[in-house]
Amino acid sequence: MGSRHGRNTRAEREIPRGSQGRSEQVRRVALATMSVLGCGLIGGSVALSWKKAGLVDHVIAFDINEENLKTALEKKVADECTLSLREAVEKSDIIVVSVPVKAMESVFAEIGKYLKKGAVVTDVGSTRGSVIAAARKGLGDKFNQYAPAHPIAGGEMPGVEYADPDLFLNKVVISTPAEGMDPKVVELITENWKKAGSKVQEMTPEEHDRIFASVSHLPHVLAYALVDMIAKEPSAHVKLKMAGAGFRDFTRIAASSPVMWRDICISNRDAISEELRSYRKELDALQKYIDEGDAQAIERVFENAMRNRRGLVFPGK
Repeated sequence: MGSRHGRNTRAEREIPRGSQGRSEQVRRVALATMSVLGCGLIGGSVALSWKKAGLVDHVIAFDINEENLKTALEKKVADECTLSLREAVEKSDIIVVSVPVKAMESVFAEIGKYLKKGAVVTDVGSTRGSVIAAARKGLGDKFNQYAPAHPIAGGEMPGVEYADPDLFLNKVVISTPAEGMDPKVVELITENWKKAGSKVQEMTPEEHDRIFASVSHLPHVLAYALVDMIAKEPSAHVKLKMAGAGFRDFTRIAASSPVMWRDICISNRDAISEELRSYRKELDALQKYIDEGDAQAIERVFENAMRNRRGLVFPGK
């Protein structure tokens, strides 16, 4: 499973125009071997996207699930697969960590043992504060070789078989640089995302976690809760059979990876809990209006929501 095939050497690849003014490290890594640690939808899509953009010439997939690795090879997501994290890290110039966020600290600690000089590490986690802290602790004195990025894209089906080279095209990627990171490494990861067709926006880790608790994490929690509530009822099969487009649209994200979203809830629990409290107050108010038959109050809430929802322009649309 560790064998390579069909690889072009770096000497055969031409450095793209416009890169001549960059540092030697940036130019060397621009076309390189990349390892993806955690072979699912997001990690697989990063591999396909960056290879399609000509940013890497060889992809190594690491996963603890051998079936995932076989699928990655079959779908041409990876050129090489391994069950050894050490092997993946030692061979790579760019390491993309795409494991559930609660597993990142132990993964970063292993990366720190084998990371070579000049290689860079990034991740695609959905929380920033806890992940950056995990990287700082796990990588130790190699933390300056790390730069985080969160692509705002995904799908309800989590497997590597659903990986898509265009998943991040015209989508926003959030860069959250922090103290101790090398600006050149941050720049490299930022530029790679841009060259792959994404739009990069910078935030502080704290701002990121507060915002995405509201517009990403909370909606997933609500979708899971609604489906779980109905599924526990005696008439669940009848209700779900009758579900229309509105229910399907609202609950689509409840088909996402439970492990990934469990870890996000724990990692960003303070911000998510605050959003849940605010949402519960809104529900309590609506409950009161409905119980009292207050049509005007109900309509005010719905009108405000309608105006704001219709005015939204989503990234990539």
